[in-house]
Amino acid sequence: MTFAIGAVVLVRKIDYGTGYVVLSWPGTLIEHSAEWIVVRAPFAPLAVEPVFIDGVPFAAGDVFTEFYPLGHWFNVFHIADAAGTPKGWYCNVTRPVELDDEGLRYVDLALDLFVHPDGRYTVLDEDEFELESQGTYAPADVAAARAGLAELIHLAQSNSLPSAVNLPARPS
Repeated sequence: MTFAIGAVVLVRKIDYGTGYVVLSWPGTLIEHSAEWIVVRAPFAPLAVEPVFIDGVPFAAGDVFTEFYPLGHWFNVFHIADAAGTPKGWYCNVTRPVELDDEGLRYVDLALDLFVHPDGRYTVLDEDEFELESQGTYAPADVAAARAGLAELIHLAQSNSLPSAVNLPARPS
């Protein structure tokens, strides 16, 4: 499935066990290549108060530039405030992204990495991942998820996570 640059696509986070959509949001397609899909979306909090991840507030007005590398077991969201100041990267360990008629979808595997602009990082939701690994996730998915996390940590340590810098401006 191919979408035009500037098209609004639906991004869907899918539950591993049920296959149901857990969360969805619209995003503007800003790049689509053989290597990755890049979508830009405003943060739409579910509550009025900011959401804090590893001490960093995410609030209405923040912009997520979402990188979905094709064939990899993760995605990377570069987060900036409304003025463009980076807040960090939220990385989801997932099955590889899939495209369909509505946009893109990924199956979340409950293991995440948050990377601060200064390079510090924290692995999130390890307890939840371990619990799900004890019977919900297939052994091959557990191994691929751990390899995906290792790849993300390597990207963080080598200062190689993708960012919103040098990407096309938001389509009007």
